[in-house]
Amino acid sequence: MVKKQDIARLQELGKQLRDIADMPIQQHNKKLWTAVNDLQMIRPVIHVRDYPLYLIAFEQELATTIEDDFLKDIERNLLLRIYEWKHLRCDRVVEPIIKCPVVYTDTEFGIKAGNPSPKSFIEGSEYNRSLHFESQIETEADLQKIKVPVVEYDEQATMRRRDMLREIFDGILDVKLFGRCHFRCHPLDDIMTWMGIDLGMMNLALEPELMHQAVSLYIDAQISRIKQYEKLGILSSNNGFENVGNNCIGYTSDLPPATESGIGAKISHLWGENSDQIMTGVSPEMTQEFAFEHEKKWADMFGLHSYGCCERLDHKLDLLKNSFPRLRKVSCSPFSKLESTMEQLGSDYVISFKPNANYLAGDTPDMEYLEKELLHACELTQKYKVNLVFNTKTLITLNGEPWRLWNWCDMASRVVEDFYK
Repeated sequence: MVKKQDIARLQELGKQLRDIADMPIQQHNKKLWTAVNDLQMIRPVIHVRDYPLYLIAFEQELATTIEDDFLKDIERNLLLRIYEWKHLRCDRVVEPIIKCPVVYTDTEFGIKAGNPSPKSFIEGSEYNRSLHFESQIETEADLQKIKVPVVEYDEQATMRRRDMLREIFDGILDVKLFGRCHFRCHPLDDIMTWMGIDLGMMNLALEPELMHQAVSLYIDAQISRIKQYEKLGILSSNNGFENVGNNCIGYTSDLPPATESGIGAKISHLWGENSDQIMTGVSPEMTQEFAFEHEKKWADMFGLHSYGCCERLDHKLDLLKNSFPRLRKVSCSPFSKLESTMEQLGSDYVISFKPNANYLAGDTPDMEYLEKELLHACELTQKYKVNLVFNTKTLITLNGEPWRLWNWCDMASRVVEDFYK
């Protein structure tokens, strides 16, 4: 039985979110995202993401009151979306919906290289726990430890959740089922985690066949996994305000829209993604051999494809473009050369540029540098006629001052809007 005060709490937050979602600017921002992803950019779009809650917490704005674990997650989601609109708006889109996560189990790959210590560096937090590491893959025989994931769906439990949320948010927000729309497919990143970086890097040169077998097993396991989700009918579209891998929001007219229920999407209707950050210091030729050649089997299943995260890619773009015919989004991290990336990609792709969030840390944030970085990117965007996303992510610290990030969002919006007047 849901407590009356919990229902009242969720309904009040739902009404606040609905007022935000009904603002005309939501359709304007959705148009901006669709244009850039359709390679018809109106102006660059801006998004900020990937921040642990302890980093952005301010006063009681994200404080939950509900005890029930499931409803607390719904409460936290509402609080975060309201907070983000208030402080981290940029070109955010707020939809008038509540996602009801489907109930499922996923055994994943059955292999882990480390066990977390009982204490974290931040008291009471799940973040930043140290790990005791032991290499799990050293010989060909060890490859059998990589298991094919098994996925099971509890439809009855899911429908009970949905019906409860529909009753709570009736007349306030639409309740949509939500399964999986994103699968982290980073084979070398994961394999190096299981094997150990030193041994893994050495094996690229000394035991290439072992590495090829490992990557091939990983990709086949991922393909089996996502096909199980598709068969069970619990894939959700990422053609909406969903992060596409590590390269930002997915609105596009080049993929089918989300289903009415929220689940039942086809793999070919989704954005797919790959990345291998560990390969940032590996030669283009070796990256092609051990990453791109294997990953294309995964990428070819999707309607559109996104590549990269924090690795350097500007010196690998010819190989990248030739490997993935459905490639649409490409990461340009602070480790890549921005002008070279723009010159090579031009108007044929979306560039997800990651501003250097390190300048928000330290004793004082260097807002002057960050503003120049944005202006320089806008100038290059105009010069090379590219489709650009400013995708600020992977924030590690704000030195206890969440308003540093608020100020960056306000500054970035002002710079881009003034430049494109």
